[in-house]
Amino acid sequence: MQNPLDHAARVLAETDPVRRFHAAEAAAEAAAAPYKQAAEEALAELIAQHGGNRAAAARELGKTRQALYMRKKRDPAKSSSVAAAEQVQPARRFDSLEEAEDALRDWAGDQQEVTDRLDVLLLGALAAGADPVDISENSGVGLDTLRRIRPAGNIAVSRLNEYGPEIDDFARAVHARAATLRAAATSTAEHAAADIWRHAAREIARNAAPAALMPDHGLRKEDFATVEDFVEAVVTRKPSEEEEAEDAKPLSPSASAGPDAYLAATYVAFRREAARGRLGSERTPQEAAVGEAVQAAFGELADAILHLRTTGQVPPALLTEAS
Repeated sequence: MQNPLDHAARVLAETDPVRRFHAAEAAAEAAAAPYKQAAEEALAELIAQHGGNRAAAARELGKTRQALYMRKKRDPAKSSSVAAAEQVQPARRFDSLEEAEDALRDWAGDQQEVTDRLDVLLLGALAAGADPVDISENSGVGLDTLRRIRPAGNIAVSRLNEYGPEIDDFARAVHARAATLRAAATSTAEHAAADIWRHAAREIARNAAPAALMPDHGLRKEDFATVEDFVEAVVTRKPSEEEEAEDAKPLSPSASAGPDAYLAATYVAFRREAARGRLGSERTPQEAAVGEAVQAAFGELADAILHLRTTGQVPPALLTEAS
């Protein structure tokens, strides 16, 4: 059985307030469930001892009959072990506890990605001059959430043009930086940091600059009326078997709103990863070094994206590396 203190420590160590809130609520509900069940079973036993007379059972408990009635009305599914046993709910099948836990973590990651995309969408609407009340009515998001994501009232508005050459240059520069780090890596920590950059380079190219790193496929910008038409042709082109084998992952949902929307959500995710604390004092020095290198890589990538979006230019350090 999981140690409640260990679980509580992990919940309290969560740096993201939204995830910490939901994790704490879930932990509190899980911890209270056995005691609630025990109380309901004791109540059902006491009522049975009184021949089904709830008023007599209430008097012995020092409660009113109405209080017991309201208790049952609030949670009828848990009013007795028999009633609880009759509840039939669909459940997914897992071959092991580890598989179930992995699925829960995947779901949490998906929800966090949705939250990241929503946050930058809401901030964009605020920056465009939308009234918070109108945003809340149109999106279903509460005003408290709007206040949470905009605590100081400052919003960084992007200076990028959709599908502009700066984004292509940025994707190539991140790719070059990843290649440089990978070639120079000698330690496990350095290899881990290089992997973060390599993965980021591929995702940024796919989702924000689809033409930046693709091989020659016979399509030229000059043959299309607009850049958007060219990008659409590149994205919808049937890939070769080799390209399909290299990366069959679908585009990020945030990319459907344009490359800057993807970069904005990616910045939020990278900054959060860079701010994560150590996972525990029991880690070995090598594990700690890897963790610090990974955090630093996410921080550098976040800084690079922020510079690109706020200035409309590729960070000079990345341009130097790519040349």
